[in-house]
Amino acid sequence: MGSPSIAHFGTTLMEPPPPPGVIQQEAPKQGSLARTLEFFTLMGLSPLLENMYDGIGRQYIWSRGDPRDADYLEIDTFTSYRAVPRPESPHPRIGDTVFRLTHPEPRELFAAWTAQGLTTAMLPQHHEAAFQAGATDWLLLRGPQGQLFELGPTQAARADNHVIYIWSDPRHAAQTAANYCREFSLEPAGEVEFHGQATAMRLRRERPGVTICLLTPLSGGHVAARWSEDIFVEAGYSHFRLGSFDKPRSRGVCREAFPDGGDVSFVYFEDSYLELVHVHDDDPAMIT
Repeated sequence: MGSPSIAHFGTTLMEPPPPPGVIQQEAPKQGSLARTLEFFTLMGLSPLLENMYDGIGRQYIWSRGDPRDADYLEIDTFTSYRAVPRPESPHPRIGDTVFRLTHPEPRELFAAWTAQGLTTAMLPQHHEAAFQAGATDWLLLRGPQGQLFELGPTQAARADNHVIYIWSDPRHAAQTAANYCREFSLEPAGEVEFHGQATAMRLRRERPGVTICLLTPLSGGHVAARWSEDIFVEAGYSHFRLGSFDKPRSRGVCREAFPDGGDVSFVYFEDSYLELVHVHDDDPAMIT
């Protein structure tokens, strides 16, 4: 079996290179990197893989559970020595991504993060109060790595835990949806309102379970152009893994980002940076 089609996503962080004479592994974890790893620790993730890229950056992949679990999760934190903040924008940018995080006790988790100053709710205060009171199950927040998350309770189905929201150009959203459905065997699953900010066009696949939601602004809203496609340059750049039942065909309609990694291809598809993998019959994500 190659790389499984699991919930695996990540965000680029800024980090200065280690001082002269200090090897990467021994450089202290400071700033947003240290805070991000504490964020994961409180969530119940633990170290899985660590990679050092000399002169480029460091990579920390943490995971929770077993790949056969419906709520299995891998989060990839990649630091780049040349990343810079992107210019501020009053509007979300095309390709901006929100990842769903589910947890057995999301309110207690949010309280723990807040007590450590690791997260900020991104909606008006009454939304946060409603979440804490149990009046709503979901809360939009920003983590210490700058990534936006939707936090809520663990779901029974993998496709309801593994949810990815992508801001899309409303002029091309219908074609974007059709392309996702064609390449990744997704099915239209209706539209919902996304936290009073957007319409989410839901595309769902039961096995291996995943839901892609294309976000378009509500009436009167706007979405800005993407600033960069360089995962090494843009701090806060998101990427995620997605499995195709015909990887060679899907790879043919994508643009290559970096040389192929074999089981994993690093590509641009529509407005997103993907780790493209092939879905095999023995993929653990096929279980639920």
